[in-house]
Amino acid sequence: MHALAKDCYPNIPESYNDALIAGGESGKVVVMGGVTPAQTTDAVAAVLAERAGADLLINATAVDGIYTADPRKDASAEKIPFLTPDELIEIVQTGRMDAGSNNVIDLVAAKVIQRSKIPMAVVDGRVPENVLGLIQNGVNNGSLVSYTPDQTVF
Repeated sequence: MHALAKDCYPNIPESYNDALIAGGESGKVVVMGGVTPAQTTDAVAAVLAERAGADLLINATAVDGIYTADPRKDASAEKIPFLTPDELIEIVQTGRMDAGSNNVIDLVAAKVIQRSKIPMAVVDGRVPENVLGLIQNGVNNGSLVSYTPDQTVF
């Protein structure tokens, strides 16, 4: 929240409805954590995107996209620039799903993305320009999860 300063809604919502109202009324970035026991923040983000009718879900994470394996552990891992939600679920289901696992997103979130058909861009969030370039110019140098391969981000 501090990094976003004046662009961030000042309070952390405690429910999806609070988040939608706060974002809609303030026009500011809403930062929130878990709202449902046993759900990760991945799932919270996907459900919130679905409830808001979002055009895109951006997953800013510690890698620059979705890979065939964990690129930090497997030098032969290949980046996947585009995949469908069904393919994402296949990848997520083959990985560990316990605390500390390194899946790009959890299974609940992947299934929400599949159900809602909201595209998800996965970018390296450690490089703020990646997120900015995606939002301002539609440039995605990460991975896109969508049912439409030639879909532009915006």
